[in-house]
Amino acid sequence: MGEPRAARTGLIAALAALALAACVPLSPPPYATPTPVAASSAASSGDGFTHAERITLRVWATTCDSYRNGTAWMLDRTHAVTNRHVVKGATDLELTDYQGRHYHATTAAYSTSDDLALITIDGTFPDAATIATDEPSPGDDLTVTGYALGGPLASVTGPYVGLRDDELDPGGPQIYYLRVLAKEGNSGSPVTDAAGDVVGVVFSSDSHEYAGAVTLPRLEAFLADEARLTEVRAAC
Repeated sequence: MGEPRAARTGLIAALAALALAACVPLSPPPYATPTPVAASSAASSGDGFTHAERITLRVWATTCDSYRNGTAWMLDRTHAVTNRHVVKGATDLELTDYQGRHYHATTAAYSTSDDLALITIDGTFPDAATIATDEPSPGDDLTVTGYALGGPLASVTGPYVGLRDDELDPGGPQIYYLRVLAKEGNSGSPVTDAAGDVVGVVFSSDSHEYAGAVTLPRLEAFLADEARLTEVRAAC
């Protein structure tokens, strides 16, 4: 499978007005630590971390001539969800969780209609996400959990603004527009509601104040139709 030589940025910028910013090379520090600086103030588990933090992993994608960081979250014991632009063209995918435990990706496949991908890990993961049953309402506080700039792990919360057209995909499905800071490396981060359930997946940001996320209905459609995914088969 061929892939453009230039690595796509880990998180494509979309300004508050949804005008595109110029792409820049993604080059976070090699293997930044996945260890959080401090436990979340919203922690609900015995180890001081939220459920979303415990199921979120840092992704390290190696291509033929570069690397990129991203974030993924465990859908079940062996599969993790991330963005298409994190895995496409990758020759190797490595993942680490909040405790530094290491996982290797055995396969990866992506959607051609949404910026979503599914990674299969070696072994099994001890926890998994719960997918929300209802979409968020404008004004609801939503939390983005991930490895901005390669780490450390962080959770940031902000209000859901509403549905917007996606200028990265004119004519495509609408996206959730969040007032929350997301940066390169947050690509694939889970967006969770007050109950900790996943309602969307971050894929774009202005790296300052606003972020875009794949919606819950599009995520559900992606998960229900794995047969239509394109497998990553990059070779140098």
